[in-house]
Amino acid sequence: MIPVGTLRRHPWQQQSHCGAACSAQEPLHAGAWLRATRWAAFLTVLLLGLLALVLTYVLGARARRMAIRCGARGMLWSLGMRVEPVGNVPLRALVVANHQSLLDIVAIASIAPAAFVAKADIFDARGVAVLMRAFGAIPLRRERLRELPATVEHVGRLLGRGSTVAVFPEGTTYCGFHRGDFRPAFFQAAIDAGVDVVPVSLRYTMRLPRPVRGARQSAVAAYVGEDSEIDTLARVIGARGVAVRVHATEVIDAAAWAPAGRRALAARAEAAVFADSSLPDVVVDRGPVRRRAPARAA
Repeated sequence: MIPVGTLRRHPWQQQSHCGAACSAQEPLHAGAWLRATRWAAFLTVLLLGLLALVLTYVLGARARRMAIRCGARGMLWSLGMRVEPVGNVPLRALVVANHQSLLDIVAIASIAPAAFVAKADIFDARGVAVLMRAFGAIPLRRERLRELPATVEHVGRLLGRGSTVAVFPEGTTYCGFHRGDFRPAFFQAAIDAGVDVVPVSLRYTMRLPRPVRGARQSAVAAYVGEDSEIDTLARVIGARGVAVRVHATEVIDAAAWAPAGRRALAARAEAAVFADSSLPDVVVDRGPVRRRAPARAA
């Protein structure tokens, strides 16, 4: 098999201009003992979660979804992160989100266990591959454009069978302060299957130092440039007060957008995701985030 990193880029492949400079100034104040504790907790939760997932396969889909959701929240907790869920995701839907981090998959799975479309080179690391398979990840070789139609068809079949599938239409990761355009390919799967599209906005924040109360947007969890999976995890583990807000902004009926086409549907979902992410950098802490059900599109 040809290594993904050696494949040539095609003209339509999106390329992020984000790099190490995006997260270089993020403060990492966690002491050595806390970092060691978090690494140990992360590995423990990972192993226990995989064991629980294997055991729940005999108990059915509902038990698997519960195991994935609890395992994802446990994994974020072990890293020292807080998850702030807003809104709900139907069981049968195409979830589309902005893409910043390797942890995006875990963050979405904490509220909506789904099969994820992920870049194939993540699967090159054996440990990460096991984790991705456990979360139901579907590998996509972005450098091989000819493989895209088959992957879109596969996603359409999963949606048609009642599964929830999550994709990142930006096509690559950005640090959160920059963004990419949504590509329309996978929206065709939602139109063909006649399912809802749920735009999800992901926003990573870091608590401001006392005596100031509140939080600011952060790139500490970014997975960009030359970052490896370990680099991203190490930054998060070394930081304090990291949170991820997972906001299911609304539910869009893809069938109603069939006449307009997948490009119009992609633009509609992109507007919903990034309208929500255009919040002020400093977010005042007003207490727990309340869950609310999204309104269905007319």
